[in-house]
Amino acid sequence: MRETNRFVNQVVVVTGASTGIGLAVARAFASAGSRLVLAARRVDRLQQVATELSAHHPHQILAVPCDVANRTEVEALMAQTVASLGRIDILVNNAGIGILGPVEVVQLADAKALFETNFFGTLNCCQAVLPYLKRQGGGQIINMASVAGLRGMPNGIYSASKAAVIALSDALRIELKNSGVSVTVLCPGRVRPADTAFFDTAKKYGPVQLYKSPELLTTQEVARVLLDAAAKRKRLVIFPLSARLLHFVDKFAPRLIDQLVYKSLPRMREN
Repeated sequence: MRETNRFVNQVVVVTGASTGIGLAVARAFASAGSRLVLAARRVDRLQQVATELSAHHPHQILAVPCDVANRTEVEALMAQTVASLGRIDILVNNAGIGILGPVEVVQLADAKALFETNFFGTLNCCQAVLPYLKRQGGGQIINMASVAGLRGMPNGIYSASKAAVIALSDALRIELKNSGVSVTVLCPGRVRPADTAFFDTAKKYGPVQLYKSPELLTTQEVARVLLDAAAKRKRLVIFPLSARLLHFVDKFAPRLIDQLVYKSLPRMREN
């Protein structure tokens, strides 16, 4: 089957689908002929997205309000998808939140809230979808991590949550060997602030100027990479090129990367 036809009639669940990367991914799958289930916490915005996509694509598109940190809502999301569309072919775990602040000053409640969405939300979705994927003989799980999860950076609580997602994905991939279920983890670099509300909605500890980056991604670029990774059932995707170079050099010269990161990141101060 040609890759352009790979996703026709596939049932794809996308969390965090109301804005940013999730919205771009939903649009890309809709254009590829997929049947979509859009999940997010903002009911009004989620319905707007479903209406927009339905107007341009003749495929089934459902909007299911869901907080991935709520296990009951996640289980209901998967059950409603199968009841309405018959199966789940691809789960995209994209929902996430951010914290911008030094580890020293981040309040424990904020750190726990971030992990509840970024890590435990991903875990909830994986555990809830796996019985369906195994019963039907296969499927795909795509987890959205970050370059920040490959090596700790300032704003370390966020880095830690994404490192946990990467480790979870690696463990799942081994556990699911020969099950027909593949696990892909994406590690994008920074996305253009204009393309996402992530930086606006992140919990901030004092004034923050976003760090310099040699390459800024658009959400459309992230979506294209994700669909390519899904079509090829890739294991790990690190992008753009500058992110791959950072990851490579870090293996051999971590102190050099420490210094480069130190110089490029802003100084943050407590309120």
